[in-house]
Amino acid sequence: MSLLFVSYRRNDSAGHAGRLTDALELRFGEGSVFRDVDDIAPGENFEHVIQTRISQVRGVLVLIGPRWLEPTETGPRLGHADDFVRREIELALASDTPIVPVLVGGATMPEPSMLPPSIREVATRQAVVLRDASWKIDVALLADALAGPGVLGIELPQPGSPEQRRSAGEAPTVGGRHGPGRVFALLCATFAVAVVAWLLAGSATNEDGDGVAGVWSGTVDYPWGVTREERFEFVVEGGELSGRAGFLGVPRAIEAGRLTDDGLQFELRTRADYGAGDERILVHRYRGVRAGDEIRFRLDAGSGLQAADQVSFIVRRP
Repeated sequence: MSLLFVSYRRNDSAGHAGRLTDALELRFGEGSVFRDVDDIAPGENFEHVIQTRISQVRGVLVLIGPRWLEPTETGPRLGHADDFVRREIELALASDTPIVPVLVGGATMPEPSMLPPSIREVATRQAVVLRDASWKIDVALLADALAGPGVLGIELPQPGSPEQRRSAGEAPTVGGRHGPGRVFALLCATFAVAVVAWLLAGSATNEDGDGVAGVWSGTVDYPWGVTREERFEFVVEGGELSGRAGFLGVPRAIEAGRLTDDGLQFELRTRADYGAGDERILVHRYRGVRAGDEIRFRLDAGSGLQAADQVSFIVRRP
């Protein structure tokens, strides 16, 4: 039985879907990830197979690449009720299966208004970014999050556990012993996890990161009477800052991010519809100063609704 279902568009993220499937199966066992190109046999009823598998898995990973929303000659793909990506997400939502948006190829999370009402909820889910330049580390972080109890709502068996071996279709071992090939694979996996842990431990204290890299969270009181608990995921590479930041409860891609002498700064962009065809792209500017175990932020919300849209808030490591 598969543990995860990978939803993707073939002309958008087929390559990333294949790489991710291979990496996750190394972690959770062969057959632990369902992907249509590999797992639907010729002649099988596509709709029936998809519906059955989504109701059985523990989580659905929705891969979103640069062409995920690309329209067809008859309009937006997701606007068609029979669009297979839309159907997969609808089925996951209907069965209350946890959904994790996975951004690849430099894609950003679509605004809720860009999605059909039946799947608009997916835009409010915490997204994960997989970058080509740091693919192995990003995938390792994703796998660790999926395996963690209660994290993202998906509790997967740990590698090597009896449950994981059953889900992967592995034959029972005799007397608790593994063959040399299995032992070698386990040693490689252990080494890989150790290397990732070492890299992650160093990322929080390296000279460029200055302790900024990692996950932070805090309460933001927005100037128009809305309060949200926001999550910030910072990645530092050579003085440049990237990752995701929550705005009004929705994770968004960090742009123009960089480290400063005393902290960091970055921008987020959102789309606003003021009616009568007046649609604008709003830029929200963040500047943070790190003081010990917290970062003090000043946000220029940039909504254009008030003369002063500046907000101050503090984030800490969870």
